[in-house]
Amino acid sequence: MATGSTRFRISRRRFLQGAGSSLVLAGSGLGRPLQASATEGATYRLENGFVSLSGAYGKLTRFACDPAGSGSYEPTAFGSVFLGATDFFDAGFNGGVSWTASSTALSLAGIQLPSALNLEQRELNSPVPLTAGHTLGQSFTATMYRFSRVGGQFPSWNSQNSAVTITLYAGTPAGGLTEIASREVNPVQDNGWAYLDVPDQPAGAYYLELSYRAGTPGWWSRLGTTTVDVGGSAYIDRQVQAGRTMTIEVTGFNVDGVASWDLKLSGPNVAMTYDIRWNKDPRSDPGLTLNTSWLRDGYSVAAADGVLFDRFYGDAGDYMPAEQHKRRNAWTTPVSGSTAVTAGGSGPYDLRITGTEPVLDGTMTAQSMAMTLNSGSADAQQAISRTLAVQVQPHSDVLPDVFPVFVASDQRRAAQLSTFYWERALSFRFTGHAMDWADWNGRILDWTGTAGSKAQADSLLNTRLNSDGYVWSWTDSPAWPFPDPKLFDARHFTSNAMYVLGTWRYYSWTGDSGFLATMLPRVRQAMNFYLNSLGGASGIVTITSPDHSGRDGSLASNYWDVTSFGHQDAYLNAYFYGALEAMAQLEDHVGKKARARELRSLRERTRTRYNQLFWNDAAGRYVQAIDADGVAHDFGSTYVNLEAASFGLPSQERAARIFDWLDNGHTELQEAVVMIESGGLAPKIAAGHSLGQSFTAGAEFTSVAARFPTYGERGAAFTMAFYRGLPGAGAVKIAEQRFSDWIDGQVAHVDLPKQPPGVYYLEVSQVTGTLAWWSSATPVAGAAAYTDGVRAPDASTRFVAALGDHFEGPADIYSKWVFAPRSTTRRNSYWFFLSHLTNPWGDEVQDGGAILYTSGFDVLARARYLSADDAWARMTTILDRWSEPDHICGGAPLFRGENPVGGPDGSSVGTDVPFPESGLAPASFLYAFIGVEAEPDALVITPNLPSSLANAGVRHLHWRGQQLDVLVTRDTVTLTGSGRTIKRRYKPGRAIRVQSSEL
Repeated sequence: MATGSTRFRISRRRFLQGAGSSLVLAGSGLGRPLQASATEGATYRLENGFVSLSGAYGKLTRFACDPAGSGSYEPTAFGSVFLGATDFFDAGFNGGVSWTASSTALSLAGIQLPSALNLEQRELNSPVPLTAGHTLGQSFTATMYRFSRVGGQFPSWNSQNSAVTITLYAGTPAGGLTEIASREVNPVQDNGWAYLDVPDQPAGAYYLELSYRAGTPGWWSRLGTTTVDVGGSAYIDRQVQAGRTMTIEVTGFNVDGVASWDLKLSGPNVAMTYDIRWNKDPRSDPGLTLNTSWLRDGYSVAAADGVLFDRFYGDAGDYMPAEQHKRRNAWTTPVSGSTAVTAGGSGPYDLRITGTEPVLDGTMTAQSMAMTLNSGSADAQQAISRTLAVQVQPHSDVLPDVFPVFVASDQRRAAQLSTFYWERALSFRFTGHAMDWADWNGRILDWTGTAGSKAQADSLLNTRLNSDGYVWSWTDSPAWPFPDPKLFDARHFTSNAMYVLGTWRYYSWTGDSGFLATMLPRVRQAMNFYLNSLGGASGIVTITSPDHSGRDGSLASNYWDVTSFGHQDAYLNAYFYGALEAMAQLEDHVGKKARARELRSLRERTRTRYNQLFWNDAAGRYVQAIDADGVAHDFGSTYVNLEAASFGLPSQERAARIFDWLDNGHTELQEAVVMIESGGLAPKIAAGHSLGQSFTAGAEFTSVAARFPTYGERGAAFTMAFYRGLPGAGAVKIAEQRFSDWIDGQVAHVDLPKQPPGVYYLEVSQVTGTLAWWSSATPVAGAAAYTDGVRAPDASTRFVAALGDHFEGPADIYSKWVFAPRSTTRRNSYWFFLSHLTNPWGDEVQDGGAILYTSGFDVLARARYLSADDAWARMTTILDRWSEPDHICGGAPLFRGENPVGGPDGSSVGTDVPFPESGLAPASFLYAFIGVEAEPDALVITPNLPSSLANAGVRHLHWRGQQLDVLVTRDTVTLTGSGRTIKRRYKPGRAIRVQSSEL
């Protein structure tokens, strides 16, 4: 048995600068590279042919694997593995770690776990000049365990050639000084921070001094009290300056706890146990950090490019593809398991990690990924003990049985569909979803054995209702998180329909009688909210809330959360229609036959009224909403039409017209004739005064608009008047409109008869409440800002837009984004709660962009109204796009240049996080072609095979507590599970029904 301890020095500079490297945690701001020159005798090692481990100072610096056990180790899986999230494993901090090793086991003891602790005084109001022959200084008291960086903020009064020397001393001028280190700063960056890196220093009293070298340097300070007590004084020529504190930053760390770590090799298994005792307050388990190579940019997930793990999955159904991490700085969602998580290798081995509820997460730099591994409770504890095991396995593409698998005679397409499903349905958290997703997540997850199915039940059971039956939109609030629910009625009214549909769907798949007993009174109350409070008994739900009027600038009322909607909402009413049948089936199931008949009768009335109210015969599609003034808003909403068609709302003839528009129609665009944007100024408009803006239009236009902030207040009112000509006797008023209850973010616009090119003037007056006008100091030719009818002294221009008529654009409804149709096909400039007036067409997902989930409804609707072949052609086009290197996911840009939501150059598309509903696209294969659906009394299968598939099916489908394999051919349906097989013949277009008692 060997024993030893390691001793070598390394600078903490990289750690203190927050720099990343191939061996450190990039996302924490804590970490530095391990010096590679550790002596041979200072390194502990374990290896047995399957696994090779080595390290120093309490961490592993090599973790390599050979799944064959022959000692031919593949490229290092992990360049460093250590406890916690910060790499302080060197002689300076963990030189006291002791270790014992045998041929199969290694024990490490005395591992210190650090956390960053800085002393910062950044308050300033007085720069102190430094001249030749003089010094400035600041004493301070360091209370952290160690520090190794200190600095201050220094002015140079615009000088480019100022220089100083920074020196750190132990002690104080009064008690004696011992120099520790110094450096020259040349040149001093005006008002910048400069630092001195020093060897690790213990707690105590210190003095930082600045001496003159050249130019006009100085040191920023604060005269008067500061909120940070640095434990010292400011000095000039080593004389105390009362009432002054220099800016200073001291970067260090504390010791939070002490740990031991035991590792044992047994064949391809590495068993790990670590114990931590915190020095002060109880803390949660920091877990392990495992650093591996990575390639952040580009699209490759190949081992040859340094990506050693191309997918991660858990035994409860979590799945994360490496493609989703590309071009991002952190994992979008952790991957957890009940007892195991697996890092799937891009090479010849996988790593299966077992423990109590293990969780993998991570951050990335350009060439490194730092994975964090936790297991067990996340509760704070004084003492923590965890056991994990890592097993090296030969690489396999086969997943645990919890993962559904699609099958088909076209094996290539089936494999694509399965992987597409895992990547989109299982790569976002299962818990914490609001009701706007309830039916969608049910369609995606309820038929699986994953943890996602149970999470659906928990979400429904834990969602609250108001006393009138309104279902809360958000997990912890009746309203959507924005806009501010204290100022607005931010409810989403689709939540009730989703609640009913989600309950029906979950019970239909699981047969959970306890769940139904709890939920049935609730869903009845939710349905009655529509029928009684929103007039749904008439056949159409109408939102009467003033904030949801459906007019330009009103609030969103459903998932499409920046689009105005409201009043008579075609999207909401499509889901109301679907919920009526779901509720009728539940009532039928519990013996309430008369109530079921009432609901189905109302459903027929809803279908009739829906088609009367929302159909735009000229355009051959449904509009989005009818506002409180009776005005229809139609921006070519593909999602409204596809989701309405998936529920069976249009007739066959109208469905044909909808798809003719989608497949052959052109977009309708609109351009700004004038667009003068804001520049950060926002002068308020005082009562009795006016602000105005003139502009010169070079082409015809049909509306004029401006944007007015309210400084977070609500309720302002104003009059907006529009003139031809400049202010004065010659101006001719063209239009005037009164606006009220104004709020931040809205755009006020006036529709006009077509105006010719020329000079115009827009004025706002008769203001009550708080109102301002976004303005700029940047001049624009032919335009000028006005105050009370004369040129403004405080602004050059104000935000104003003049838009031309819509005109025909390209026929690119599908070809633009390929994986989904454009969300809308007609440019929407004003019908938004939040302003998107300056966003280019297609740069906003809700205005010409695309969200992947809509393709699920596209496939369903085509299969229902057109043909299986037409729907399959659409599906294979989506799969071809998915097969490109990005798998339609990851950070910006996607493979074809698309900018996903949250990207730096617009939010054109939504394809992965935060869009869990994207799983509807691959999940539609189950419903559209295999033809599987669950109802409260039976499993219903209506096969609808395209001509190119001889068979299709799904393995590991869960229904009523049983795991089944389903296969449909041209004339038979076969179900296999629990040792039994059911085989039924069917006629095209006819369903077979299977009772749970048959299996």
